[in-house]
Amino acid sequence: MVAQGFNLRDVYASRQFMGMTSRFMIAFAAALAVGGPACAELIQKPNMSVSAKDGRFAGYSAALPLDLSTDTQKVALTVKSAGTIENPTYGLDLNLTQKPDDDRIGQRSLALGASWNDREAKVRSSMSKMFGFGLLPRANYVRVSMDMDASQAVAVPNKVPVTRANIRSSLTLEGRPIGSIAFGGGSRGEEGVDLSITRPFDIPAEFTVSLRGVNTDREQWRLQDARAMVKLVKANW
Repeated sequence: MVAQGFNLRDVYASRQFMGMTSRFMIAFAAALAVGGPACAELIQKPNMSVSAKDGRFAGYSAALPLDLSTDTQKVALTVKSAGTIENPTYGLDLNLTQKPDDDRIGQRSLALGASWNDREAKVRSSMSKMFGFGLLPRANYVRVSMDMDASQAVAVPNKVPVTRANIRSSLTLEGRPIGSIAFGGGSRGEEGVDLSITRPFDIPAEFTVSLRGVNTDREQWRLQDARAMVKLVKANW
């Protein structure tokens, strides 16, 4: 007899999940046995959780982080899976960050990610580079970053992918953020610009102005949204 609040389908799905988890743990233990101490340092602590709603199995989330760092680069790879037994979503995240070095003033980083399921596939990337200047290049620098993402419907392979890119530049003087400007746009014509200034005239706040526009059939470009934001920041540095 099945307890109240559960049905055979939920029990079967839970058993499937437990079986998949058991196979995952067996493969994980085998990898540790084969690789020895080197493999143990490579594989970080896994993250796994199960959710329920109204006493029924609702979904799961599992992530296995790997540390692939070298002497000059910090490299982290994460393998993920989440969703339900019938419709899981798989993902990969790769993050590369340059380690601090006395010979290198500018720091660079790169992040790549992908996720896919039966309905949609997505890819994303993020790159940033720091350029120091003046007598104290570690305290005075300009950071330039670029973010890009794209998605494609699996059911409609001939459909044009939805893409978007954003470029941001920020200025820091004497270790204090001064301001930033960002431009963005995508395949759907959603262009935008963000301008922010931090602590002008020693006011402990960050002021940001955002503008968003779209392309229409009647007009080449039209302002769709404009907003101003104020965020308090720490007064003592």
